[in-house]
Amino acid sequence: MLVRDSRATTSAAAAGSIVNMRPLLFLLFLYFAGVCLFAQQPPTGPTFPTPAKPRNAIDEFSDTVERLIRQVNPAVLEIVTEGFGGVDDQASGGMNVVASRTSLGTGVFVSADGDLITNAHVVKGARKVRVRLTEPGSREDAPRMKYLDADILGIDSETDLALLKVAGAKWNHLKLADSAALHQGQIVFAVGSPRGLENSISMGVVSSAARQISPDANQVFIQTDAPINPGNSGGPLINSRGEVVGINTFIITESGGSEGLGFAIPSNVVLDVYAQLKKYGRVRRGELGVIIRSVTPALVMALGLSRDQGVLVQDVISGKAAATAGLVADDIVVRVEGRTVRNIRQFSNSMFRSHLGGELTLEVVRGQQTLKIQVPFTENNDPNEQLAERMKEQSLPVPQLGILAIPLNSATAQLISEPRYRSGVIVVAKLQTNGFHEELLPGDVIYGVNGKLTSSIEVMKEILSAVPDSAPLVMRVQRGPYLRYFVLRGE
Repeated sequence: MLVRDSRATTSAAAAGSIVNMRPLLFLLFLYFAGVCLFAQQPPTGPTFPTPAKPRNAIDEFSDTVERLIRQVNPAVLEIVTEGFGGVDDQASGGMNVVASRTSLGTGVFVSADGDLITNAHVVKGARKVRVRLTEPGSREDAPRMKYLDADILGIDSETDLALLKVAGAKWNHLKLADSAALHQGQIVFAVGSPRGLENSISMGVVSSAARQISPDANQVFIQTDAPINPGNSGGPLINSRGEVVGINTFIITESGGSEGLGFAIPSNVVLDVYAQLKKYGRVRRGELGVIIRSVTPALVMALGLSRDQGVLVQDVISGKAAATAGLVADDIVVRVEGRTVRNIRQFSNSMFRSHLGGELTLEVVRGQQTLKIQVPFTENNDPNEQLAERMKEQSLPVPQLGILAIPLNSATAQLISEPRYRSGVIVVAKLQTNGFHEELLPGDVIYGVNGKLTSSIEVMKEILSAVPDSAPLVMRVQRGPYLRYFVLRGE
């Protein structure tokens, strides 16, 4: 029994020990299971969901600029011109040498039917004008370049603006904004092809919304610190809405590159000039027949003027409208059509807005008197411009000579002073300079090409087409009352 009891006691004790070890074994199991699981995890520790980074104002601004540029870029094109220009040839002992030259600029579409605005100095003197389109490719393919011919519809050297026409499909174009609403500090972007790098963009602010370069300048510019370099000429200065507020035209620099002094023609000026170039092929300007300058402190002090602002009449041209109306030297014009004029710029703007063919009311200070004088406002009587205006709709282009022309016949002979022959071709206007040795001018009458009679425009075109590029080109022309030979090519 004792043995049995002893066995029974031992068995019971052993059973109790096993039962008491179960929690420990369970803990050991959990420990080793945890070690195994831990060994399967990356050494960096447990991962947690990464919260999205909050966007800030700079991110939003960057996205806005990206969208803006995607909208603007298709309407801005690189312009490539071919012509003749002077080069500095040291090998020729410093003599002036004329050579063929290719130049680059920028233009912006302002209508869906292909009206392209650029600077006059970009295309003036060009024999050929083309625009370069960039056709996007895939990430692996380089973008493809495509060239299209552009026609010059009109040039205005005074404002340095030109209107081109590019035929083809419906073009992306930009709106001309109201530059009068522009203010200092506003963010603007210059888009163009500086140094031939097409569709480049730079950002800056409006340094001055109406910068007058000199006291007697009749035009103001938008000044900006957005970097502008050679090749940007003719490109748009745009606002944050993608509208054109100006056309980039020149910089002030000592290094040859941008120094933060860029200047653009205000869009309101562009809009007025664009409308006239499209309608007339030129800008119609009136004349009063006066020589003027802005009143300055030096003039007030030296001459004892009674006003410190306004426009001083220096001289009056005999026989012109101002003389007939009664203006005299030393009059000071202080208002035009009720608008105050403090300087030549405001005087010119008032004239530019006024209707040709009517009268201008000038308020003039003469000594201690203030007078109101009505002055007829007529168009500048340039006979060549009048000829172009009267006959432009009837004229035909002659691309080989870069001119617009009409036939000389009984109906048009009255436009020419004593024509020497009954038939020929009258030069109405120049479309572009072809780099000839001698140039044809509006009013010239062409009677022959290389000894063959040009009885009509069609005949002249046929003769020109048959003349090889390597052959001389000699025109028999009446200029004024005299007959002359002009050697256009081959000397």
